[in-house]
Amino acid sequence: MTIFPELIIFDCDGVLVDSEALAARIVSQTLADYNIVLNPQEVANQFAGYTDEAIRDHFNKISDAKLPEDFAQIVERATIDQMAGELERLPFIKETLSTLEYPFCVASNSRTDRLDSALVKTGLGDFFPKERRFSSSMVKHPKPAPDLHLMACEMMKVKPEQALIIEDTVAGATGGKNAGIAVFGFVGAEHIVDKKGQGQKLIEAGAYAVFDDMRQLSMMLKDYVAA
Repeated sequence: MTIFPELIIFDCDGVLVDSEALAARIVSQTLADYNIVLNPQEVANQFAGYTDEAIRDHFNKISDAKLPEDFAQIVERATIDQMAGELERLPFIKETLSTLEYPFCVASNSRTDRLDSALVKTGLGDFFPKERRFSSSMVKHPKPAPDLHLMACEMMKVKPEQALIIEDTVAGATGGKNAGIAVFGFVGAEHIVDKKGQGQKLIEAGAYAVFDDMRQLSMMLKDYVAA
């Protein structure tokens, strides 16, 4: 019997783990080392969902204070160092994954080492064995390009139109839409202050629906399949 969706692709930061606030703070601190002043909330507002390489390239185009080639690695090391004491998984995500009736994987704009660390340190590693982890390190063009989501589908042997993505950022939702994959927007992470506003942005980026509590996912999937 064929099930639908045949695959659920979870983003990591802001969907599985509540890491966006930590990541924004580390980026803010690292930018300050190069005389670029942006507070953590401004970083989150402007760059949530984008890779650290994309942030580097952005400022190297508009700023006289050039960021180093290894800016992403600097941010990654600092973030991993801070994870042990601060990183938490999203509420009810472990229970949701334990009872989910659909195959699933993770596709994240984090680099591989950071993705692995986030999953292990929040107790989610066993849900996502290595063959079901896909990171920005694995593609030339990460989100909002469709490449990462399409690679996840290819490696999981599922057609894009048979998959569904859960994303918390416009970049992620845009990547899903560009890949031809249905998107659910998630706005339940702590860093999202204006949940209604962010939800509207996700809808405008192509999300089919938006939710803010992982306990809602099962019913949303049933409603989506029925529709």
